[in-house]
Amino acid sequence: MKFSSVLDLYSLEKSIVLFKHVKSDQLLPLANSIEKFRVETQNRYDNDEHLIEVLNLLKKVFFKLAGSLLPYNKVVNKDIEDQILSKFHQIKNSYPDLFSSVVIQIAKLFKQVIEQTFNNLCDYIYEYINSRAKAGLKVAIVTKRAISIEERQIINNQLKSFVKMSYFTENSFRKDIEIFDEVIYIGNPTYFGEYVKNTFKGRFVTFISYDIFTNSLSPKKVFEDIERKSIYSTLYENVSFGESLERKGNIDLEQDGLLHSAVSKFLEEQETNINDSSQDAVEACVVYLENDRFLFAPIDSKIRVFSPHEKSNLIKQINFKDIEEDDYIVIRNDRDTKLIAEVADQDILKTNAKYYRSLQNKWKNKLRFNVQRKGMRKVSDILINKYHINTASLASLRSWCNEDSICPTELPKILKALKYDENKIKETHETMKTIQSAHRKAGRIISEKLMNELSSDILKELQEKGFYTFMSREFNGASFNIERIVSIDRSKHLIAPYNLIKPMNID
Repeated sequence: MKFSSVLDLYSLEKSIVLFKHVKSDQLLPLANSIEKFRVETQNRYDNDEHLIEVLNLLKKVFFKLAGSLLPYNKVVNKDIEDQILSKFHQIKNSYPDLFSSVVIQIAKLFKQVIEQTFNNLCDYIYEYINSRAKAGLKVAIVTKRAISIEERQIINNQLKSFVKMSYFTENSFRKDIEIFDEVIYIGNPTYFGEYVKNTFKGRFVTFISYDIFTNSLSPKKVFEDIERKSIYSTLYENVSFGESLERKGNIDLEQDGLLHSAVSKFLEEQETNINDSSQDAVEACVVYLENDRFLFAPIDSKIRVFSPHEKSNLIKQINFKDIEEDDYIVIRNDRDTKLIAEVADQDILKTNAKYYRSLQNKWKNKLRFNVQRKGMRKVSDILINKYHINTASLASLRSWCNEDSICPTELPKILKALKYDENKIKETHETMKTIQSAHRKAGRIISEKLMNELSSDILKELQEKGFYTFMSREFNGASFNIERIVSIDRSKHLIAPYNLIKPMNID
């Protein structure tokens, strides 16, 4: 952190906030048609579930087009095109009146847009920057979702060479203390969080959006409720605002909710696949990541964290309950627990690994057999009431059946319930404690090896993209991601193991 940057932040004399509209000749008709579809779905079809699903898909694709800087013909991939066409055919067969009155027009306009080889938003951005360019001009472009390398190259190739460009996601820009001559937000203020509305880190701050959306900012009276006591806010002192811009038409499409709809849909699918007799479900929470992505983390797991400002401790493992917003987590792009087991067997258990794992599998298979024969709830009741295993809740029982669980707190009682004799109980319990200890050591080994491969130099790319992907030399080219946490929903959900610690997105 540069001290001079802190001084610049607090000595910024004046900020001018501007609002710019980009003509949406291609996107506006499509937006109008999707809005008509939304109104019809709500009023004539009483929010029919299948039509709502189609509406969410259309909104998702529309906002993908509206948020991209690529030529429109490169924004939507073939899979999404096919998915949309399939939905159109379904509506034609099931809702012929709606198809002929609304959907056929959406199909035509969608086709027209994705055939265009330019992008109005991108063209406007580099033309705007060039119109204000001077030697050494420092410009920050801030986006809600990280823009791709290709999008960045398109802009950079059109800019005057002496302009100094920096790219940030909204969250990374919030944590950066540098001051710029020009800060350009791609989107209107309501698209971003509260931070952009009250912290201005540029001499000029410009919000650029399509004219489909209102582009304005009304300064809030931060201390309005105590103003009568002669206390006032200096938040907007020396900040002047340009002319507000109203949207074209009467479109009520909103992007908010698409991410949470995707999470809800995923959870519904999980619930369909997981019932009381399942032995695989694990209690987990939703972790929201940059770029409208999310993952599920087991509530009792350990998470590897990247700390770029702790030079001597770049990578460390902490309990999931201690994870916070804005932490960078390190995850393998294959199951991390599998890697831990591999390292534990190879580097710590060594020649004993095979026998130890056989003991682990033996008691688990006995437990699974009982669950399959009697049902999860019945086994839970027996363990609690007959064998006085107080921890044998449905959630715990699912966890014990899962391959990731090693040594439950009351394992000796569980083994007794599985008809193990005293000698076998002692051997198995001691072995599970040994495996558990080996896993902890393996976790530390992995963290140390990853720390040797990483450096704080990757922070710039993390700030630009919100994540960083690297291939590990230490682990035979295994792929890892470093992901920034945006927020955490601590509600508990039952999730299949193969869906844990796995970044997903709404695309």
